[in-house]
Amino acid sequence: MFFNFFSLTALAALATANAQGSSCPEAARFGNVNVSPSTLSPGETFTVTTNLTCAIQKGNTPTFLDYCISATATHTVTGPILIARRTYDNTTSPPIDQFTAVLPNWFYFTDATYSLLLDNSFARPGPTGESVITTGGILTPINITGF
Repeated sequence: MFFNFFSLTALAALATANAQGSSCPEAARFGNVNVSPSTLSPGETFTVTTNLTCAIQKGNTPTFLDYCISATATHTVTGPILIARRTYDNTTSPPIDQFTAVLPNWFYFTDATYSLLLDNSFARPGPTGESVITTGGILTPINITGF
C-alpha cells in the first residue's frame, strides 16, 4: 500500500510540475512584447511593455534587453535600428520591463514589413559552471506609416 501511495504522490507532483511548465507557451520563452500604439509614423512616441514571466519561468532571466526595429522586404533594407538597450532589474514585481521611445526618422519603405525585435541576453552555466551570456529573440509586428 505504501508503494501505491508513493506512486500516486509522485504522479501528482509530476502532473503539477507539467501543468506549471505548460502555462507558458514556447513562443514566450524570451518574453512577451506589446507595442502601443502599434501603428507609428517617424517621430511618434510609443510605449513598449515586456512581460518576462515566462522567460524567467523557462530559465531565461534577462541580464540585458535590446529592442530594435527590424524589417523584411523584397529588396535590401538596412539592419535593425536600435531603439533601447536596457539592463534588466530582476527585483521588479511583476517581472515587467516598460519604457517609452520615439520612432527615429529613418529610411522606411512602403513595401517593407516591420517588427519590434526583442533580444533577451541571459546567463547560462557552461560545462565548467562558468556563466556565459546567450541571446534569444522574439518579433512583434508593428506598422510604420507616414514616411
